[in-house]
Amino acid sequence: MKKNFILASLVTVLAVFSSFSALSYDGTIKFRGTIINEGCTVAAGIAGKEVEVNFGSLSKSAFGNAVDTVAVSKNFSISLQNCQVAGNLGILFDGDRDANNNNVFSSGVSGVGIKIFRADGTTEIRPKEYATGLVTATKNTDTDMQFIAKLVSTSTSITPNKINKDIKFTIIYP
Repeated sequence: MKKNFILASLVTVLAVFSSFSALSYDGTIKFRGTIINEGCTVAAGIAGKEVEVNFGSLSKSAFGNAVDTVAVSKNFSISLQNCQVAGNLGILFDGDRDANNNNVFSSGVSGVGIKIFRADGTTEIRPKEYATGLVTATKNTDTDMQFIAKLVSTSTSITPNKINKDIKFTIIYP
């Protein structure tokens, strides 16, 4: 009986002290933000808020025999109208990643991917990564976000097919 009491007391003490260690904190995550009434309006494209980048018809040989060969580059822009915020705008491109290279968007063609760059042509915007400070918007004005899309090889083995892939975008406000 005495052994059971001691065992029960020991279990109780251990349970109390183990719960205190579960409550220790290593840090804090502070969530902050602002809800804005309205940002900018994406200008209507071909079919609503769509921008089409047409790479045309390319020979498989345009990609050469090496991975990361650029076959063609196309400039495109996203036009924003009636911006109700002032400050640096950013963007998030959300699309499927290429099967051979997670840093490249899928084109829907095996061995070929799409890279998106800022207007400078050298700063890459990778899938699902925020790109900030693209343009500075002034309240009640229109602005364009300029980009370059590059069609690149992601494998030395390319299967001819139609490029047919959509990439969604979200404008990031200050």
